[in-house]
Amino acid sequence: MVVGSGTAGIAAALTAAGRGLRVLMITKDLTGGASPLAQGGLAAAIGPGDSPQAHARDTEVAGAGLCDGETVAALAAGSPAAIEWLVAAGARLERRDLRLEGGHGQRRIVHSGDDASGAEVHRALVAALLASPVEILDHTVALDLVTCGGGTSVKAGPREHRVAGLMAATVGPDGGLHPGLASTPAVVIAAGGLGQAFATTSNPAGATGDGIVLAARAGAVLRDLEFVQFHPTVLWSAGAVGQRPLITEALRGAGAVLRDLDGGPVMAGRHPQGDLAPRDIVAAAMHEVITGARSAGTERAPHLWLDATALGRGVLEDGFPTVTKACREQGVDPVTDYIPVAPGAHYSCGGIAAGLDGRTSIPGLYAVGEAASTGVHGANRLASNSLVEAVIMGRTAGETIPTGAVRSPERAIVGAIAAPVAPVMMPTTAPAGHRFELAGAMSRYAGVVRDRDGLVELLRIAAGLPGGTTQAAVLAMVFRGAGLALGQGNAEPAPGVGGGGNGLDVVEAASLRAVSVLIAAAALRRTESRGCHRRRDAPQTWEQVRHTLSRWTPDGLAVTVR
Repeated sequence: MVVGSGTAGIAAALTAAGRGLRVLMITKDLTGGASPLAQGGLAAAIGPGDSPQAHARDTEVAGAGLCDGETVAALAAGSPAAIEWLVAAGARLERRDLRLEGGHGQRRIVHSGDDASGAEVHRALVAALLASPVEILDHTVALDLVTCGGGTSVKAGPREHRVAGLMAATVGPDGGLHPGLASTPAVVIAAGGLGQAFATTSNPAGATGDGIVLAARAGAVLRDLEFVQFHPTVLWSAGAVGQRPLITEALRGAGAVLRDLDGGPVMAGRHPQGDLAPRDIVAAAMHEVITGARSAGTERAPHLWLDATALGRGVLEDGFPTVTKACREQGVDPVTDYIPVAPGAHYSCGGIAAGLDGRTSIPGLYAVGEAASTGVHGANRLASNSLVEAVIMGRTAGETIPTGAVRSPERAIVGAIAAPVAPVMMPTTAPAGHRFELAGAMSRYAGVVRDRDGLVELLRIAAGLPGGTTQAAVLAMVFRGAGLALGQGNAEPAPGVGGGGNGLDVVEAASLRAVSVLIAAAALRRTESRGCHRRRDAPQTWEQVRHTLSRWTPDGLAVTVR
């Protein structure tokens, strides 16, 4: 079973089905997700004078010391083949006129439709998926992993804790949930986006961290969840929250310049690559300029300008039609006007700890794409590495799943999902309306720059504790398990389970609450500034590179740094 229908999920499903395995894909929206929104493209060392070694070096520099060298080398070496696999699947990709993006020392960005690369990749993959034997349940949300084993048998000794099935629910027209249970020895989590946890994001509405929380509730090891990348240039509008249009980094690669509200260049003298510095550096610089104006008492809008006027009408309208259209729909003509931009939550660099083959700490559970922490992205993702990583991981996971365990046609998976089961229990402390208050707190306290007091306050809000609760009490609630749960198990069924009412809203609110706790707790443990994790109260960087490992246990949330 594959949870999620982005690039990684479809690659895994197609590959596994191609080996003769029976595959069921569960997705909230087959035509949605984050993949179609990717504008820039796919990084691959296929241009003259470029090499996988150079691509790997740029990736590791952007990752601020936290990348895994072997995994990065595998990504860089495998990216050209990933591009060719997509082309063979029907994707129309420009492989000669390569583009330049932030953090890259070479022009190596393969693209399509100029700034609609993700849409083209997703179009081709969905077409291949629909022509394949993969069974698809659209408008369906995964609720909980089912595991078996664990403990000790008198005869056999320790028993392995492993995947046995998945509980999911189809979503009715009114948002009501109709749950069921399917048995399967292999689940691939490919639903990783969590940008909706923040007030402003480039992510679509369904990116609520469901996949990561699914694994967390099952006891999987999570890694480096504090590293959430903020894209420097999200289209800003007064009072706008939720998903906002992305202004591709390729626009700066073509010559656009970030300017402060007085028209001065923001990145001049800050970094050798200027406007094309890695995203964490650009976002941090923008945050400094924006908050500096506030602290000086200047009444100015919390945004900066992106000046693309020197590019000319032809380059903007023909080369960046998606960006140009989005700007004009907001009343900004990038041909003549500066574009108002601000950092927005974009990509989770951490996730479920997994190898490049998708294997996690729980046998039978695989994680691919943004849901996974493989060591490729480290503390900050290099632009346009995500789609190629998704293809490589998805295909490798699809090839890794054992064949003998999942060939059996004894049980109709779709029928099993359709069969009703007992109402799913969801947390009563995460009403749907709470997500907007929480998203505001996430942006305020776990945004581009964080500190201890803000992170503890964020944990208080996420845990639903009253104002005035001491920091000690908040930390006890989270780290000692004093009543805080990540999802299932309370005494009341979720609204909308088995009928009317918007149960999907409640499920997503519960996921957002849980992922907010996980991010804040990991950020609290990492008392340094590295990559896209910046602590104003801990500006130094540790000499020793260490990972943050999180695991939810019956005794509370265990977070270690090693």
